[in-house]
Amino acid sequence: MSSATETPRRSALLWVMAIIVAIAVAGWFAVSCSPDRSGAERPVSEEEAALLAGMRERNADAEPVALRMTMPVAGETVVVDAYLDWANPLLYARIPDAEGGHRLVQAVPGLIASHADDEAAFEAVEVPAEGWTARQMLSGATTPQETTLDILASSLFTLTAEQADDPAALAEQATWREEGVIDGEPVDSFRAPIMVEADTTAGPAPEALYSLDAAGDLRRFQVNTGEESLSSIDFLREVAFDPASLAPVDLLGGPTISPAAVDEDLASTLAELRAENWSESAEVDMTVPTGDDQVATATGSVDWRTMTAYLHVSDASGKRLFLARPGGFAIQPTDADELPETPPTEGWETHALTDEDVADSFGPVESLVYRLLEMSAEEADDADAIAAEGSLLRVDGTGDDAVYVVEFPVAGDAEAAAGQSAFRYHVADERLVEVEMMTYFGVAGAELEYEDYPMVAVPWEVSEAIG
Repeated sequence: MSSATETPRRSALLWVMAIIVAIAVAGWFAVSCSPDRSGAERPVSEEEAALLAGMRERNADAEPVALRMTMPVAGETVVVDAYLDWANPLLYARIPDAEGGHRLVQAVPGLIASHADDEAAFEAVEVPAEGWTARQMLSGATTPQETTLDILASSLFTLTAEQADDPAALAEQATWREEGVIDGEPVDSFRAPIMVEADTTAGPAPEALYSLDAAGDLRRFQVNTGEESLSSIDFLREVAFDPASLAPVDLLGGPTISPAAVDEDLASTLAELRAENWSESAEVDMTVPTGDDQVATATGSVDWRTMTAYLHVSDASGKRLFLARPGGFAIQPTDADELPETPPTEGWETHALTDEDVADSFGPVESLVYRLLEMSAEEADDADAIAAEGSLLRVDGTGDDAVYVVEFPVAGDAEAAAGQSAFRYHVADERLVEVEMMTYFGVAGAELEYEDYPMVAVPWEVSEAIG
């Protein structure tokens, strides 16, 4: 049974709309309330309009850059150091927390992830691989500081475009405000709309301040987030750092993908994956985002010989044992931290997939488990169809250690553009080693390690109920 999931790699329209609404609600009083400043404004020249129009296109081709964000929050000023990669896009920051310490944050369009502080890793521009939780931007924020950070992070992601904006429109909408110096570079500051595609806003876009140097590089970006002063982002373009490890964590989708066609050899390998699993069993280690800052973990096994998954699951609601077969699944609360070798004979709550109310108990953990069960077939898949419809998204590692991250359709999957499927597969040594699933709160993952497991002794009553 496949479950449709909402992918975080969806269209950017929703989060762009959210940021535009948030800034529009805040208004522009923090800039326009200064009589002498507003009196100094003048229309932009043709050259200045062209400079503004090319800014987002320049950003799209720019190398990752260090940032310093100054956020007014509830009468205090919060200073945040960060790194930004527009190409991916990704914001990686170390921010103060309510307890007087710090935490690490990664943001991609629509999602933001948090991690316990690791100052040494951040200073080295390294990203811890595990221990992250994710939430939706804006709707998942629980404090004024989180809301302000979400607005600024989302605003940064609007500052890039594949082609230049319309200089004629900016000539009508933008105004020059003042000259200045930032990091030793002379700049001109302009008041102009947040530059997004026209069809993403219902009315005039809210405005921001842009400070550009003579080359057209953005040196400072300021926006009103509803406080008494503007939030400000300085682009520290002279700060050198190694961006090699600057990539989203797996929960946010992992490193950059570049969808390409599946060649004949890889298509043949992918066609055999499920058939290879037909007589196999494997250890399973799962991480599944289930809500704002909530992650479920699960360990256990999947046995394709008997089409049985047996797992110990931990999440915000507690711990439970989980059994699944093609016809349904069974759960049982537990106090144990580990999976019993033999399932208990009593106390199971069963759910047949044909039950009318099964959807009430079927969440992302169940969706990913059933996708694992579906990764087995008595016969090989059609290599020609996989070559035509599959995509090679990226290759991690090299040579004998290479891991191929791919998409290809399994029966029942909805059609999707390359890079936008609900499921991704990691393949190494011609075997399936991980399944990723896109959810509303981030990317779930199930890692596989093949091992010859004894068949799980599913209690008879449970077996009758779940197939």
